[in-house]
Amino acid sequence: MNKIQEALTHGLQKRLYTAAVARVIYDERAVFETAIGLLDPKKERSEAKQDSIFDLASLTKIFVATAFMRMVELGRIGLDDPILKIVPEFKGGEREKATFRHLLTHSSGLPASFNLYEKQDWNKGREVVMKKLFATPLIYSPGSMVVYSCLGFMLLGYVMEEITGNRLDKVLEEVLFRPLKWHDVLFRPSVEYEGRIAVTTYTRPNRGVLTPGTVHDGNAIALHNGIAGNAGLFGTVEGVSLLGEMFLNQTFLSQQIIKQMTSLQAKFNSERRGLGWKLHSKNSDCPGNPLSDSSYGHTGFTGTSLWVDPEKRLVMTLLTNSVHYYDNNYGPKEFNVFRRQFHQYALDSLS
Repeated sequence: MNKIQEALTHGLQKRLYTAAVARVIYDERAVFETAIGLLDPKKERSEAKQDSIFDLASLTKIFVATAFMRMVELGRIGLDDPILKIVPEFKGGEREKATFRHLLTHSSGLPASFNLYEKQDWNKGREVVMKKLFATPLIYSPGSMVVYSCLGFMLLGYVMEEITGNRLDKVLEEVLFRPLKWHDVLFRPSVEYEGRIAVTTYTRPNRGVLTPGTVHDGNAIALHNGIAGNAGLFGTVEGVSLLGEMFLNQTFLSQQIIKQMTSLQAKFNSERRGLGWKLHSKNSDCPGNPLSDSSYGHTGFTGTSLWVDPEKRLVMTLLTNSVHYYDNNYGPKEFNVFRRQFHQYALDSLS
């Protein structure tokens, strides 16, 4: 595992991030764990540790997808029900063909995103954001393409709130975190966690410095001040790894649901999707490229990732704050190269 440590140290020296925490689980045993760098480079005594907390960004989506599928398993909603069943505002034309399965596979017809923060209206809240989402035109017929969409998961979170009558953080607490006694993943961490949180950055105009515990995603800020289906969760490497282990070991959810979520449900060009999860692709842009064909995972824009390789019995978790330096020399493409290297070294260490 020395190569992984060397790669993480090299990434720190190249200013890919200010802090990184990684864990590799092999056959239900942690075979590699490390924490490196500073959570806040402006503070000397802010060393990253195993219990450090990172903005998970789009890793939020797989937690939300898991909670939604638990609701499907409990009979509270149907996977192939039309979105219109719960959201009557989502009407007109081909919208009425779109189902919850389409949202989970990024094949609903919704575009990738819109940027509320450009208009500086973060604080206008849920109804304003969702009204804009409902008015967003579809860019393709539901089911005919796969376009990774934050809007789709914002809508999925809204649906879960409408079904339960609770805000999304309460829904995940009730459906997922409390039954599993899960404490290391949460929305809007309170001030008591501040010394454990890696800072992100202020890459967009007029956003100002993001304080620890403030989500990096502007639309998540706008929706519920940091609680959304597309982003908003913060967590530790253990908390994120546990989700991967849950799927690998087929616990909590039924085997049928887990198989559905981690097998091919939608495909377009080289993009392959399960329910919530991104599936392995030979595409060089796939962060899990060195892994087995049966592998699945997800990434977050802030420099986070979780990949599961059931064939190799591996769960690989990498949490960083790579967005801290995106306005300098490096960006997502450079970080993806590093992330694939992380997976490759994990595989090499087992041979």
